[in-house]
Amino acid sequence: MKTFKSIAIPPRAELFFKFPPASRPQCPQPSGRWGVRRGGMFSGLAVLVMVAVFGVNTPRAADYHVATAQQLQNALTLAAASSVSNNIYVTNGYYTGNFNFNSANVNSLTILAEANVASSQIVIDSGGTGSSMSITASGSAFITVQGMTFLRNSGSPGIGGLQIASGNTAILVNGCQFISPPNSSGPGLNIISGLNANVTNCSAIGSLTGNGGTGISISGVTHVIVQNCTLTTNIAVYGYAVGGGLSVSGAADVAVTNSLFRGNSLLNNNSAGGAGAYCNGTIINLSGNTFIGNAVGSGYNEQAFGGGAYCSGTTIILSGNTFASNSAGNGAGVEGGGAYCYGSTIDLSGNTFTLNSANDSEYADYGGGASCSGTTINISGNTFASNSVNNGGNPSAGGGVYAYGNGDGPITISNNIFTGNIALAGLGGGAYCVSYVTNLLTCFGNTFQQNTAVSGGGLYASGPTINLLNNLVVNNAGTNNGSKGGGIWVDASATLNMINNTVTGNTSAGSGGGVAYIVTGTVELLNVYNNIIWGNLATVGGGDVYLSGTGQRKVFNFNDADNYSGVWDIAQNNVDLSPRFFNAVSGDYHLQGASPCANAGTNGAPSQPLTDLEGNNRTNSAGLIDLGCYEFNTTTPHPADTNADFVMTLGEYNAYAAAWKAGQAWTNGPNPGPNPTLANYVTRAGYLAFTNSGSYTNNGAARPTNWRPPGQ
Repeated sequence: MKTFKSIAIPPRAELFFKFPPASRPQCPQPSGRWGVRRGGMFSGLAVLVMVAVFGVNTPRAADYHVATAQQLQNALTLAAASSVSNNIYVTNGYYTGNFNFNSANVNSLTILAEANVASSQIVIDSGGTGSSMSITASGSAFITVQGMTFLRNSGSPGIGGLQIASGNTAILVNGCQFISPPNSSGPGLNIISGLNANVTNCSAIGSLTGNGGTGISISGVTHVIVQNCTLTTNIAVYGYAVGGGLSVSGAADVAVTNSLFRGNSLLNNNSAGGAGAYCNGTIINLSGNTFIGNAVGSGYNEQAFGGGAYCSGTTIILSGNTFASNSAGNGAGVEGGGAYCYGSTIDLSGNTFTLNSANDSEYADYGGGASCSGTTINISGNTFASNSVNNGGNPSAGGGVYAYGNGDGPITISNNIFTGNIALAGLGGGAYCVSYVTNLLTCFGNTFQQNTAVSGGGLYASGPTINLLNNLVVNNAGTNNGSKGGGIWVDASATLNMINNTVTGNTSAGSGGGVAYIVTGTVELLNVYNNIIWGNLATVGGGDVYLSGTGQRKVFNFNDADNYSGVWDIAQNNVDLSPRFFNAVSGDYHLQGASPCANAGTNGAPSQPLTDLEGNNRTNSAGLIDLGCYEFNTTTPHPADTNADFVMTLGEYNAYAAAWKAGQAWTNGPNPGPNPTLANYVTRAGYLAFTNSGSYTNNGAARPTNWRPPGQ
């Protein structure tokens, strides 16, 4: 026979207060006047029946439905004293007060809008004194706040509109707005402690007047996720200011995804970092975010870092982000107009940096687009366009990117595009890459075009061992009479392998219009093979090639070059003829089939790349190699032509176009992806599919216009 266990039912007077008006949206209720119920719609008798059936005494959640400020605080107070999970449903209205939840119990708290009530219809306001809502939970529990608006009206830049402090607790803040009234101050969301914090679908909008405050601030939390959030016009104005839009510090891992940071700023008298986002932790991952028009500036003799984002940690990953028109300036040292990264391992891939700047009137500036300092650095597949570093006379470096290796890991700069970047009074208009330890520095498959600097208009590279492979360096400039290297400035203190690059159309107001090879010691080994360094200009000397210093052995073999300055130890099998590009005027630097650079290289060069800039095999069927970054190729089909029969069917085109629209990977690269540049591959596939029954050829010119119907 089943034994009944007793259960104590608290008096209703201790649990309930008045039910909200029936006209307000609310969850289904039992009849009566109570606004709170234990265990949903079950009466005390029903609870006893359930105990009899299941043989256990299981606490049930408490639901509170509130419509006034006092009811909200009553619900928070009762929930804090409870030993069960609590749900507080808030209906539309304006709630003024300093609402407080403080519990040491092991229970969960959920505060949410009633059904069909928008977040903008629930406004919680402290009235200008203290936090609008403060939640403290020292026990193990879950805290959820979703679907309401908190005014940032605390009167202090350090007290949040919503403030959460917890022990070993998971925190979810979802679908909330944090809005600053005019002339107000205070962060939007301030999470002080916890185990996990997940902030999703929230917005934090700051006031352009008043004392400001960070949009979302998270500290003392082990695992942090911020996703699908919008943080705009937030201003941090105090002390060592970090994180105008977002500030995360002391986390084991931080993931910020698909969020917008726009018009946030840091203004203070000390060092400052991360106007859009400041992220400090062990593993930092920023992906799919947009940073627009964020600005960081600090006072005299202090520093400013990361106009868009500041990231410091052991591992830093930035992928698929857009950084546009962000700035770092007005400091004693300025770094990272778009992004600043400092850590052991740094990986930047698939990002776009446009019109960012690191500008100071007196001290050195580094990294107009991005500044990276680390042991191992990988910068691949990014676009750096029209970024700048500019100051009043002290050296600046890295108009597009500044990469500084401070350990013994490799530095890899691969498959990036650097266009129109400027280091106005400094070095490395496109990229500045330096290692002072034992790093291997590799620059592979990059395009440097129309960048400007004093020296190294396209690329400035310095370190023990440097590999420059398959790069296209065109129309860059060194701007004053002391310039060296309009295209490339390179100093390898141990070994340089410069293989299969195309360097043309670059200029220097000083020496070395194409490449300046700087040798400062007696042990250097320079291996320069299979390059086109032709058609460059210099005012002082070495229109194509400038060489200075002694070294141990300097080899310049199997290259196409014309105007030299300096003497090589060995210079053999070189040509001095026009490369016969397809159309240099329109930017097509592929070789014509009859070019003197075709089949003129050697496959015995050290560190010989296996493929060219476009991924074609570097050796042809006869085992021969062309000079320059492109191997003449007429055999590769369009990537949409999956059976490689040089007939583009409508089905192949539709599949490729669908993959591009969905941002999906493609088995036959390059991937169509969401990259706007590769939209040209999609339109070309469509053109081929609807022309000449889909038949096409490859004439070896620049992709994708090289694929065309026969006879065109």
